[in-house]
Amino acid sequence: MAEDIISTFPDPILCHILSFLETKQSVATSILSKRWKYLYLSVTTLYFTNTAEQRFTLFDENTLFRFNEFVYSVLLSRDPALPIKTFRLEVIYLFNPNGPSSSVFKWINFVLQRGVESLHLDVTLSINILNCRTLVDLKLSRFLVEEGFSSVLLPSLKILRLENISFTKLRHFMLIIMGCPIVEDLFAWTNLLSLKSGKDFVK
Repeated sequence: MAEDIISTFPDPILCHILSFLETKQSVATSILSKRWKYLYLSVTTLYFTNTAEQRFTLFDENTLFRFNEFVYSVLLSRDPALPIKTFRLEVIYLFNPNGPSSSVFKWINFVLQRGVESLHLDVTLSINILNCRTLVDLKLSRFLVEEGFSSVLLPSLKILRLENISFTKLRHFMLIIMGCPIVEDLFAWTNLLSLKSGKDFVK
């Protein structure tokens, strides 16, 4: 039997390796051996998606229920003292997109409370508030920004990417920009305008 060299690596290195996987794959490594059983709970990067394996199939409520339960189980199983540095969420809701919004925003609030620094959200939902002092990197895709969008406070944000975002009013876009006073890298592609800029534009 070949020697299992990788399992001899220290926890920080193994967690770094796991951070490149989707969280579902990371959790699957827990069955490899006792050495791997709880490692996934210490990974500081979480990546949840329901798009890859079902790209060519119709979603149903049972499938999305299982996905939601998985996300909750991972988040609630973590040691509260461990930080979450990066959170990526890619979810396609083909029916009643407003139904799952409460869960999605609970997950977002959960990682914001853990001091997340990099937040990438690709979700077919509306959004109305963006407040977080620890965020350095924010990517939003397929969100709808509509009436009621009222508050933006991202004082540490340096990287902002808005892809396929629907704004009902241009002032909502401007509200986001004004809420990011030190942003250095900005990319925006929306239904109202398309622009790409950096430090010169922001200044």
